[in-house]
Amino acid sequence: MPADDPNFGRPFIWITACILFICVLIGGGCLVEYVVLPESEVQPWIPLLGITLICLPWAFWLFTFLYQILSRCCGCRISFDVNVGRQGLGGGGGVGSAIARQDTNLKPNDNGLARAFSVASHESQMPLAKSMA
Repeated sequence: MPADDPNFGRPFIWITACILFICVLIGGGCLVEYVVLPESEVQPWIPLLGITLICLPWAFWLFTFLYQILSRCCGCRISFDVNVGRQGLGGGGGVGSAIARQDTNLKPNDNGLARAFSVASHESQMPLAKSMA
């Protein structure tokens, strides 16, 4: 199996950022329309649409934050396998299907909890070991 390309997801990040930016611009336009035009010319759903579109990036950030917290606590990640079908490696999910997978590199710690240890951690545990001796 070929090594994963670290730049594979970058276009998705830019597409998502552009969509959220466009939502903010459209929502701001709706609110400017609500403030500038007379009340009789503005539809009653325009301010609600404006607030909703402006709050969309915040909701996206909140759900992303909650996903990160819950996936680290539970040890389960959801990945979107876009290579299925192109390489013929899938388990029947199809292109773009969401696959929940368990982390395979989990090792139980002293408390019996199976959590992934950070390989890239730069924190030293030497001061802790010296203070407990």
